[in-house]
Order: sequence, then structure tokens, then C-alpha cells
Amino acid sequence: MNSISQTLSYEETLAYLLDYIRPVNETRLIPLSDSVGYILAEDVICPIDIPAFNNSAMDGWAFSSLDIKPEGFTLLEVGSSFAGHPFEGILQAGQCIRIMTGGKVPEGADTVVMQEQVTADQKKITFPAGVNPGQNVRKKAEEFAKGSVCITKGSRICAPHINFLASLGIKDILVFRKIRVAFFSTGDELQPLGTPLKDGHIYDSNRYAISALLQQAGFDILDMGVVEDNPQSLRQTLLKAADCADAVITSGGVSVGKADYTRSVVEELGELVPWQCRIKPGRPLAVGKINSAYFFGLPGNPTATQITFMTVVRLALNMLAGSKETHFNFSEATASQAMKKRSGHTEFLRGVLFLENGKAMVKSAGSQKTGATASMFTANCLIYLPENHGPVTETETLLVVPFQSAYL
Repeated sequence: MNSISQTLSYEETLAYLLDYIRPVNETRLIPLSDSVGYILAEDVICPIDIPAFNNSAMDGWAFSSLDIKPEGFTLLEVGSSFAGHPFEGILQAGQCIRIMTGGKVPEGADTVVMQEQVTADQKKITFPAGVNPGQNVRKKAEEFAKGSVCITKGSRICAPHINFLASLGIKDILVFRKIRVAFFSTGDELQPLGTPLKDGHIYDSNRYAISALLQQAGFDILDMGVVEDNPQSLRQTLLKAADCADAVITSGGVSVGKADYTRSVVEELGELVPWQCRIKPGRPLAVGKINSAYFFGLPGNPTATQITFMTVVRLALNMLAGSKETHFNFSEATASQAMKKRSGHTEFLRGVLFLENGKAMVKSAGSQKTGATASMFTANCLIYLPENHGPVTETETLLVVPFQSAYL
């Protein structure tokens, strides 16, 4: 077994994985209605202009900006334009039409005033002072022109994408196949749920957390149960998992204790990268390959298991799946309290993000010990503290990752 030769920072770890992992390249054409959670395998080229025509952003009246007078003005209503029922003809000087939101702005018109701001006397419509040319009109192709890239390759498809793609008339899309992830727990101390807990034993909880995290992230999963703490059982299960999955995740057994066999067995069957990541919690994370499957060994502590998955493994699996989401998108929040932190490693604190007087604030979710589990479900974000960061001071601006972003 090779000894670990170096440690990498969190940022260096992600850069290494981006170079180490080769994304899947198998694609398939699937119906748009079935595409939630898939990764786009090509840029989507806009087949039409968006908007397809000049249209109104308000219910009101449309007219030419040439008719605008600073002190106000009156025009003659000569027709209407409702969604799906455009005004036929060209609007002339001194004329206006009734228009609804989404209605096509006819030739000869370029401005809309909302209905609450006008006075109507039969067909004579009086407009107020201060009307600006072009107001309340969404112009043709102002968002996307026909032939332009509207959604980029590597995007994970969600409900807003489907809404937009349907508005383009796109029925089928090209996606990467979903990667399959096999996972199991290791440990003679683990007991199945629903059984009386024996002395010195714990329930097998990490496997359920990993399953939930993988499903939330949109991966296909294969649960391989609990494996005994012996090399032969590990060897058989790892080979079986690597034969039918793109990635294999284990929980526990990746430290350097006498009963921690996972590292040595993985090195026997394949390879482990010769480094550890300087993050807390989660330092025992192991990364490697068995045949063509990537291997990720998570620490056995439940909190470290979840945070290491969210901060490293999920992003690595995104790389494998062809997703462009390979780094966190951080938000900013102000610390509402002081928090402990030693320099020398990147730390992800469990935090509570909240609003106070319209300002984003964050505080500790409770105990940050790796054995503290309650702070994982009372938290709603991770607080990112880089290596050179020392103790957090109150009112300091911090980078945070809301759990919605960390999970998906």
C-alpha cells in the first residue's frame, strides 16, 4: 500500500479532479417531457427569435412614439390586439389600439401605456404627461435571436429549462446518459434499521444519506448494502460494483486504522490518488479507480460523510456526468456572531442563513464537532472558510452555499 505523499487544498482538489475524471460521452435523444435531471449534450440553438415579435408587457394602449407630447395627448382607438388575435393593419398617426399583455404590437406602434394611467372617453383615449418612447414593449429577438445559443452544453435540465424549450417548440433534446453510482457501507458494527441495537453497535445510517444525496442530485443508483470489515468481502463487492457502475462510493474504512481495509483493497484492484484533501470535516476522503469505475471513499462519521459528499464527491460526479456545475456558486452573508476557525485547512461550517432587516445574515447551526449530527438538519447552508481564514468576527462578510445548491 502506497503511503499518502501529499495533501491538496480544497481548490487544488477540485482542479485535480477536473483533470483526472473523464466525462461520459454516450448520448441519447429523449422527449423534452422526460428530460428533468439530465445533462444537455450539446448547445441548444434558438430556432426562432425570442420574443418572436414585438409584444406588450402590460395591459393598456399601443401607439407610435411620434404622437407623444410632453404635456399629455389624446388619440383615437381604432382596434385591439389580444394574445393570439393581433391587430390587422398599420397604425396611423393619431391612432392607438387596445392591447393586452403578450399581444402583438402592430406596425406603426412602438410604445404602450398601461391602462391605469389613461382616461378613456368612448374611443378617445387621453394619455398623461411623461410618457417615454418604447416603454412597456418587449422587442423582437431582444432576449435571443434565431440561430444564437440559448442554453449551453452541460446544463442540468430543470423546470425553467423545460418551460423555455417548450416555448421554442423543441420536442426532443440530446442529453448525456445518466451515470450510475453504486454504493455501500462497511463496518462490523453496523446494524439494519428496525432491529434492537446491540452493545457497541450503531445503525447503518450513512447508506441512507448517500442514497438520498445521490437521488437528489439526479444520478441512477445501485444500493449494495453493508459489507463486512474483511478484505475478501470488500474485494468481491468492489469488483461487482465497478463492473456495473460508473462510480463506486463507500462509507467508512478509508482511514488508517487496523480494521480499515478499503484503501489497501482498492489499491490492490486499481489505484488511489496519492493525496488527501485539506478540508474539515472529511480529511480521510479517498479517490481512485477500479477498472473503468471511479472510486470515492467517504469517511464513516455521518456528518463528515454528508459534507464531503456535498463539497467534493457531488462535484466530481457532476464532472463525470458531463455537467458544467463543477464548482460552487457562492452567495454572501454577514456573520451575526463570532465563530471558531484555525488556519491551515478549508472548513465548511454548518450554518443558518436568515434575513434581518432585509439583509442576508448567517450564524452557526450549533456544534461543529464531526460527531454532532443535529446541526446537519438544523442548518440550511454551508459556510465556506478558506485555508488562510482564521476565526470569524461578527459583522464579517462570508461566502455561503445554500443547501439547495449543495444538494443539487
